[in-house]
Amino acid sequence: MKMKKRVGIIGYGMVASSNHKKSYARAKDAEVVAVCDVNKKALERAKNDFGLPDEALFDDYKKLIDSGICEMVDICTPNCYHCEQAKYALNAGLPVSIEKPVGMNSQEVEEVRKLAEEKGLPVFICFTWRHMPTTRYLKDVIDSGVVGKVYHCYIKCIKESGLWEGRRLEWRFDKELCGTGVLCDLGSHMIDFLNWMNEDIVGLSANLGIFIKERQKLDSDEWAPVTTDDYANVLADLKSGATANIELSRCAKTESQLVEFIVYGEKGYIRYCNYVGEGLEICYGSKEEIKKGKQRVATPEKYGKHGAIYQSQSFLDYANGKSDSFTSTIDDGLRAQMIIDAVVRSNEEKRYVKIEEIEKELK
Repeated sequence: MKMKKRVGIIGYGMVASSNHKKSYARAKDAEVVAVCDVNKKALERAKNDFGLPDEALFDDYKKLIDSGICEMVDICTPNCYHCEQAKYALNAGLPVSIEKPVGMNSQEVEEVRKLAEEKGLPVFICFTWRHMPTTRYLKDVIDSGVVGKVYHCYIKCIKESGLWEGRRLEWRFDKELCGTGVLCDLGSHMIDFLNWMNEDIVGLSANLGIFIKERQKLDSDEWAPVTTDDYANVLADLKSGATANIELSRCAKTESQLVEFIVYGEKGYIRYCNYVGEGLEICYGSKEEIKKGKQRVATPEKYGKHGAIYQSQSFLDYANGKSDSFTSTIDDGLRAQMIIDAVVRSNEEKRYVKIEEIEKELK
């Protein structure tokens, strides 16, 4: 009987205890055998979720890695800890999965990339939108060439989570812990989506801002400044010659989470919207077909039925030496990080920034 891979999760907050827990439950040949978190309530939740003994619960990630319990680790901590934890795991000889964004800046991500290359170990990045059935279908449709040369990409990811009543100054609102706000939280996914579609951003103009400028601290009634962005708008040029507009916000009242990808090409149009459910809105083909207007097509069954079920399986496959067009690697993570850095620079310096500026600084 084939032994299951033993996975340790570092950081068991909202994302790990929802998305990652479900994804590992559906993955083949994987078992979560240890969890680390500095929060005792999170550890108690992990203990119940996975049926773990007390000796498999840690409050120090180094102890988890050094325990020998795990064969691979999944890092789901605040952004500022990702790279140091990844490097420790790599030095211990363990494959690593990292929640997006990989780090706080391109320089520290490059250090992880170099170490992974030196150690010959895989580093997987959790770009969840690669692992949705309909977005996989969307990529295949675009790759098939039915819309021809791409001219415009319009991407929207907006939600009202920044307006939740009583939401306090958690780590996502602290620049020292997070780097940026909605830009890295939601935007890293959208940026990677373009990269995954082979529509690399080569230059951009951007603006960021903060609507909710103060929040109460987690441990007191004292109010303190929010230092990460609530919204971001990016106007980008793509390597193919196409353009991209990316709109991000966590202050869009009435939107639980709206994610939309629209592509206009020389031969037609494709739209994905998570609010509509699985499937695409299309308008392409012959003159007669285009005259019919926009049509709704269902996602073929071969792409699956359950959300981001493939993410943990993709990590396991990658750790076992298998990858495909959906695998998101440290190279993909670095590319997204460079674009995030370029967005920040564009906003701060109020100018157009080429991605090659960021690349040159890494050499």
